[in-house]
Amino acid sequence: MREANRIAKHIIDISGINIFENTRKRRYVEMRSLLTFMLRSHCDMTFQEIKDFYVSKGKKYNNHATALHSFNTFETHRRYNPLLDKYFDLVLLRLRNKSKLRKALINHIIDYTKEKDLKRLLKIVDKLPLKEIDGKEQTKEKRDTPV
Repeated sequence: MREANRIAKHIIDISGINIFENTRKRRYVEMRSLLTFMLRSHCDMTFQEIKDFYVSKGKKYNNHATALHSFNTFETHRRYNPLLDKYFDLVLLRLRNKSKLRKALINHIIDYTKEKDLKRLLKIVDKLPLKEIDGKEQTKEKRDTPV
């Protein structure tokens, strides 16, 4: 819960708005969607826990489905508001475990990527170096073999 509070505070500081205010204005909805994505991906909170978190901060939240909807609409908000990516990056700079959230964002983006673009992306990813396992450099051949 401490990490959730830190993320919320960072988003409030960066955006300059109280995301827990009971309003449906677009800026607020987008920032809450960013927070929900980060709470789900970084803090591994369930949608019920996210709902409870919002309620504890004074935000009226009907049920966990509101958090689910907020999470699911994050990609749409990202496409129409490029500031969300900047805010995401700024909050990411202040967090300790950045790789987990980066991986979650990459997975999220992949979920919304067109099939033809996935093939192009795979070609790019295939050229990336692999991390060492047990002090040994991994090769493409080793990566393709089943474990």
